[in-house]
Amino acid sequence: MVCIDDFAIRKRESYGTIMVDIETHRVIDLIPSRECEDVVEWLKTYPNLKVVSRDGSISYHNAITKAHPKAVQVSDRFHILKNLTSYCKDFLMKYFKAKIIITMPKKPQVDVTATSELSLTNKKLALEEKSKRAFSMLAKGYSKTQICKELNMDIRTLDKLMGMSMEERNQYLKSSMDLSHEQKVLRKQELINTVKDMHEGKFSIRLISKELQLSRQTVKKYLNESVTAIHGSYSVKRKSILDPYLGEINVLIDKGIALTAIEAKIRQVGYKGSSSTLRTYAAGLKRLIQNTYNANNIVPENTELVERKLLIKLLFKQVGKVKGLDSKCLDRVHSQYPRYKEIIDIVNEFRKMLLDKNVGMIEQWIHRALGLNIRELTSFINGITRDITAVKNAIKYEYNNGLAEGSVNKLKVIKRIMYGRNSFEMLRKKLLRLEKRPKFN
Repeated sequence: MVCIDDFAIRKRESYGTIMVDIETHRVIDLIPSRECEDVVEWLKTYPNLKVVSRDGSISYHNAITKAHPKAVQVSDRFHILKNLTSYCKDFLMKYFKAKIIITMPKKPQVDVTATSELSLTNKKLALEEKSKRAFSMLAKGYSKTQICKELNMDIRTLDKLMGMSMEERNQYLKSSMDLSHEQKVLRKQELINTVKDMHEGKFSIRLISKELQLSRQTVKKYLNESVTAIHGSYSVKRKSILDPYLGEINVLIDKGIALTAIEAKIRQVGYKGSSSTLRTYAAGLKRLIQNTYNANNIVPENTELVERKLLIKLLFKQVGKVKGLDSKCLDRVHSQYPRYKEIIDIVNEFRKMLLDKNVGMIEQWIHRALGLNIRELTSFINGITRDITAVKNAIKYEYNNGLAEGSVNKLKVIKRIMYGRNSFEMLRKKLLRLEKRPKFN
């Protein structure tokens, strides 16, 4: 009784095959190939093989069948279950978004002052403006929770601002662009002062121009008393062709109206700009809203956010072992996404079939899984159907490929110790020599 597996001699270039005795746990032999014909010739040199455990490789299946037609082939349970969960995970990654919104039972209406839904006017406020409004609302007696919900603001940011002095707050609220602009203004003002000082020191415009590497027109401009270091267009918002229609656009986007319908509607009232201008604005607004929801876990009333990664963990764990997910939440997910429950049930049934060694259930399970009409599950079933005898033996017998996997790890350690500077024959001799050493419990 043996198990066989492949290993990389040189990754993505050449591979070998290793054989391990299931009873003694020792490596029997290895060859520098995993091609079917080479493996057939190698296996024929061991005429007493009765049971061979392997992974789902068709190449190994064909080689064992040719070399020892009567040998019992056992597919590795770990690889079978891993393939099933991987296919199901691929489906769920496409089925769910990163965070899904689940509807919760409606709660009784509670009249709370100033806790209206997020308004579009507050979604794009700068932090400076939010800060002003927040302190104004605090003075009127609003709670911090109400302020943060109304202004779409993190409560930690509000606490931080409340703990600052006026001067510290003004400095904190400046953006990196504002700070960069201040530095540029200081440098320009120094240059203007230098020009004026040189001119007062009886330097001609020509000499100032040559000394400071400035054009004469620039020197003359800097000598004008009305000139400042701040650019005339600074803080002046550029007009957009969308400006007259932003109010209507925001309302329509908030209602979930398609962009094509929004464009048609504003063109009826005079919009003559391009479609890309509208798309760019809408994409930026939607991204801002989504990022805010993700950052602060803000969701519409009577709903909750559930992360996709938590739902995927149920392919491998019970709900009680997944932190952040409970049975009540899971019931709501099942109710809203029945396809998800079918996937989890089909995986759990397969796992139970393996644990109970119930070979008779495999055909019924395959029929039920095919009935779900999921492409990824169908691919998995096509794979096990081609090797159905070995899969049934995996359910029936205790043999597995764990010994081969462990021996491959040992082989990798030996390769690393030798810095990979070894021929295959040297590697083989070294591994087999180590296997002959006595093993102590």
